[in-house]
Amino acid sequence: MELGDYEQPVVMREENKRRRRRMKPHCTSSNSSSMELISIEFILPTSNKHTKVPEMMLLEIAGNCTVEQMKAQIWMRAIEMSQTTDFYHAFTPDQFILQYQKKGQWYEIYDKHQVLQTLDCILYWKVLQKKVGKIYVVQKQKPSEEVQEFQRQLNDLIGYDVTDVSNVHDDELEFTRRRLVTPRMIEVACRDPKLYAMHPWTTSKPLPEYLFKKITNNNIFIIIHRGTTSQKIKVSIDDTPDTILHSFFTKMAKKKSLMDIPEDYSELDFVLRICGRDEYITGETPIKDFHWIRECLKNGEEIHLVLDNPPDPNEDEVRKEEWPLVDDCTGVTGYHEQLTIDGKDHERVFTISLWDCNRKFRVKIIGIDIPVLPRNTDLTVFVEANIQHGQQLLSQRRTSSKPFTEEVLWNTWLEFDIKIKDLPKGALLNLQIYCGKAQGLSTKTNLQSHESPNSDAKCKTQLLYYVNLLLIDHRFLLRSGEYVLHMWKIPGKGEEQGSINADKLTSATNPDKENSMAISIVLDKYCHPIALPKHRITSDPQGDRTRAEMPNQLRKQLEEIIATDPLNPLSPEDKELLWHFRYESIKHPKAYPKLLSSVKWGQQEIVAKTYQLLAKKEVWDQSTLDVGLTMQLLDCNFSDENVRAMAVQKLESLEDDDVLHYLLQLVQAVKFEPYHDSALARFLLKRGLRNKRIGHFLFWFLRSEIAQSMHYQQRFAVILEAYLRGCGKAMLHDFMKQVQVIELLHKVTMEIKSVSAEKYDVTSQVIAQLRQKLEKLQSSKLPESFRVPYDPGLRAGALVIEKCKVMASKKKPLWLEFKCADPTALSNETIGIIFKHGDDLRQDMLILQV
Repeated sequence: MELGDYEQPVVMREENKRRRRRMKPHCTSSNSSSMELISIEFILPTSNKHTKVPEMMLLEIAGNCTVEQMKAQIWMRAIEMSQTTDFYHAFTPDQFILQYQKKGQWYEIYDKHQVLQTLDCILYWKVLQKKVGKIYVVQKQKPSEEVQEFQRQLNDLIGYDVTDVSNVHDDELEFTRRRLVTPRMIEVACRDPKLYAMHPWTTSKPLPEYLFKKITNNNIFIIIHRGTTSQKIKVSIDDTPDTILHSFFTKMAKKKSLMDIPEDYSELDFVLRICGRDEYITGETPIKDFHWIRECLKNGEEIHLVLDNPPDPNEDEVRKEEWPLVDDCTGVTGYHEQLTIDGKDHERVFTISLWDCNRKFRVKIIGIDIPVLPRNTDLTVFVEANIQHGQQLLSQRRTSSKPFTEEVLWNTWLEFDIKIKDLPKGALLNLQIYCGKAQGLSTKTNLQSHESPNSDAKCKTQLLYYVNLLLIDHRFLLRSGEYVLHMWKIPGKGEEQGSINADKLTSATNPDKENSMAISIVLDKYCHPIALPKHRITSDPQGDRTRAEMPNQLRKQLEEIIATDPLNPLSPEDKELLWHFRYESIKHPKAYPKLLSSVKWGQQEIVAKTYQLLAKKEVWDQSTLDVGLTMQLLDCNFSDENVRAMAVQKLESLEDDDVLHYLLQLVQAVKFEPYHDSALARFLLKRGLRNKRIGHFLFWFLRSEIAQSMHYQQRFAVILEAYLRGCGKAMLHDFMKQVQVIELLHKVTMEIKSVSAEKYDVTSQVIAQLRQKLEKLQSSKLPESFRVPYDPGLRAGALVIEKCKVMASKKKPLWLEFKCADPTALSNETIGIIFKHGDDLRQDMLILQV
């Protein structure tokens, strides 16, 4: 797009210039902590020519400078004092990383924009009362061929290349990949290898009354198989698997040879597994709480278990991390008093607090560029720019209307009625392209001016394209500079709508740059990074006063508002009442979604009061978990990280069985997170790494999103990669075989659809072709066995070709039957799979749940 000449973005605004003239030459006591000098000893990558000992230098670094500026200081000093000056002339600081040691682990200081005094290592040294910390300057290493090959395998499993940064305008993708290393390593280190290998599927819910009636005297019979022999024993439903094994071996003490058990073996050498299934009955849970046992009781079936050798935990070995850890302080800014420019010598200012920016936010719309124009050329077009937080519109502006051509230039600033200091984290700049019929309007006609927001009623308009930009990035920094954003097209009639409401909140841009609409914008530039400070939790005297002043009549009205259906919209008066009496509302857990939707997120003072309020959420913390209520705080209405983290913290008490039940909804809720790294993403990662069954379904739910939703591909891909790097070799091997089978069957399905066209009926020739293709697959490419995606307890073996067919349906699904690959299966019953391409079965799953 030819942008032409346009006004240069500002460098320092007028009010800031005036403030600079008032700056004092020395820092005041109120911000002395932000101006302190920190003594650090740096271990350099070069060695003394004579002693061969690594060179070291001691520097005093200003506490409020950034990591990038610190590296520049190291380099300049190294050029001056090192014996190998040529080395530092030959390389740049960006080719090196900074590392420190903490509790025997190596950590990397990863975020180059982070303020020094907020680094975890600085805080750690203060706790240890170290006067001088030690940081190692290490040269970046090119990944080995083995590492690159493993990454290629992961990309194939994910269905997306997470190393591809061609469609990003910042480093959030790589930043999140690094940040998720630490929670992954912690979870892998803490999990029980034995339990993880056997992933028992249990529930904590009481045994239903109708099942209890099927049990006589609290006892049930189970049949334990070993080789070709079996033994029937009576056990209490309250017995644990370990107790049952002990009783069984006591009973069989003199009959071990009958069950082919070596004499020197005891119950500690065996485990109970369900016949025909890769599912174990193990651990300290009563046998009545295993899902399979309850299923057998429900269906009136005998309970058949096999006495088996436990799986080898070494098969779940996790590949060693190739990256150093990064701590959870990475990307965190300081407090306002540490970042503010008030009272500081401007030469000692490195980062500016967002709360010092008192001017209104603005954006310059340069123009739009589209490769192919719509057929109707008699159209006008305008840009609508919204600032929104979740579903809350904070401010809106529009450009003038112009004829819709391949390139439309406005070259105009839009100033919003919201100050920069009031922009909340998670706020989106939403840009939308509308078109309408010209209707004799001149090119200078303003479809909707700032003063008359409803003037477009005279002209019917249609939304064509949209794109979003997060105004505060993942590092808490205000966006600045020029952007060319490739926009998403609104699906037309007859096109797949997908999850359009969720898609419209994505901060990703369209990867199809060749064929998509592009919009060019400019945001103000500043001489220093603008950082959103951390909030300090202080008392709220106004809130304390209103707590004691609530009349009974208003109390009753408040209770009625809290009791209303969540789908009923709140009136402005309702929201005002909820907020005014917020300290009363917070006593009712059911009020939280309504109360927090009443917050004016576009006012920094209100946000601060909200955080003060949430610091007193004891009633919420102590209340019984209501998943439906908690999930409301994870929907599209809430973009605040603290609110969403509060909801996730409540979900921590969910049993594995309940996580499985809500897993599909939780994966969908990830779309409403403003950033890739979130409390919800970490929760899903942690629970998937802790339990193989959860991990199995998490893999397929995430992979389905990556395959079908371009809007959130990167986010789901980075979470899935984090999971795959910690799930272990056995799971990776299983996933590879499942993906291989899916891809082979997908190819067969497409070939069958092409020969049977759009006909609903299926001829014998088509079925014959299918069986021919399946025979060819079976003899060459199909794995000998694979875990069934919809039931990880089943392993499918060879295809039963004569039972496979094409179903009479428009999508031509394949009816496939496989032999059970487990030799302990008691019947010859096949495993049936319907393979269908073109329908989103997750919608069916949600409907069945409802």
